[in-house]
Amino acid sequence: MHVAVIGAGAAGLITAHELIVEGHRVTVFEQSAHLGGLWNYTDAVEDDPLGQRPSRRIHSSLYASMRVNLPRDLMAFEGYTFDDAGGGRDDWPRFPCHARVLEYLRRFAIDTGIGVRVRLGHEVRQIVRDDGWLVDGERFDAVAVCNGHFSEPRVPEIRGFGGFPGTALHSHNYRRPDGFAGKRVVVLGSSVSGGDLSRELADVAEVFFSGRLFEKQPPLSQQAGPIKRCPPIANFDGADIVLTNGERIRDIDTMLFCTGYWYRFPFLESDVVAVGDNWVKGLYRQIVAVEDPSLAFIGLPFRIVPFPVFQRQARWLARSLAGRFPLPSLAERRRTHCDEIARLRDAGVAERHFHRLEDEQMDYMNRLAQQCGDRSVPDWFVALWREHNANARRHPKDYRDRRLQGRGPTRIA
Repeated sequence: MHVAVIGAGAAGLITAHELIVEGHRVTVFEQSAHLGGLWNYTDAVEDDPLGQRPSRRIHSSLYASMRVNLPRDLMAFEGYTFDDAGGGRDDWPRFPCHARVLEYLRRFAIDTGIGVRVRLGHEVRQIVRDDGWLVDGERFDAVAVCNGHFSEPRVPEIRGFGGFPGTALHSHNYRRPDGFAGKRVVVLGSSVSGGDLSRELADVAEVFFSGRLFEKQPPLSQQAGPIKRCPPIANFDGADIVLTNGERIRDIDTMLFCTGYWYRFPFLESDVVAVGDNWVKGLYRQIVAVEDPSLAFIGLPFRIVPFPVFQRQARWLARSLAGRFPLPSLAERRRTHCDEIARLRDAGVAERHFHRLEDEQMDYMNRLAQQCGDRSVPDWFVALWREHNANARRHPKDYRDRRLQGRGPTRIA
């Protein structure tokens, strides 16, 4: 098949590779002038600090000090180690900075020959069904959407925020702690970026770290140290913030939202794909459209080990399009999808978390492998993932600098 791949970040590159391995013809469309997607760091930020304007000038959301939150032996694509033998270096830190990840991806594109199939500087405007798919008027048999989901900042609606007189920005537009010295800063969002930026800002500012994980923390008056952890925000009252437990943080200078991103597909009509509360609806195995499996999305799941999950999804797709295994009937795909959604709703999972895999990701990859005739996730990978998770929970401040016993094929100095 002739397949259009939208995006030349990690998901797009590995999708193109797996498609080529299965004999498909591939054209990759990349709106920027470079391979690597979000891993292309820039000091530039949006004119709108919250990033809420519909036009997007800056697509990377990296901050200058960012190091990956996974060991590089876990991050590597299968068959392409993150060391001298593959796309990295043996002597790199086990948790490298963003520039090393970009270097790895660019070497992967060169070594696999994918680079020559990428049309740089081509922003896809429209994809429509028409005896296959028309991508900006060019016909393809199938489309793999790999445009990522870390560019469109999500800012929750909080009562009174419109009257906040201080500075407000989303982490999408944060680069360095410069300019925050001596400020009183509230960081909202208790995931990885919220933790990283709270610790970085605490070197220069007074930080209040707010999120659902901290609903059972002691009152602020009883906390010591440079970072005070507190429950979510109930409302703004001028320069003050009222928390859900009734406590008030007074005279806030800066509000930093580390509240995630939206899934956006501006080139697809709503009758082709619908997005609910940050959930891409109507997908079988979180990959292909239930109604038309020639439309795929690689890389939607989050809270995962991304590159290996992308690769498993891409391999499943490539083999499906090649007819290496039969997809279930339309009726069965519909039933499987409905059963999965019912399971999530019964478990009380919010719609915006339907793509979150976390502890389910190993089972997810193994289900894909079993269906498409691939190998299951290797034991070393599962063991290292578990060890890393335990280490990160036990030592959130410095887990990147602590030694791990487990390892994979990647050489670690």
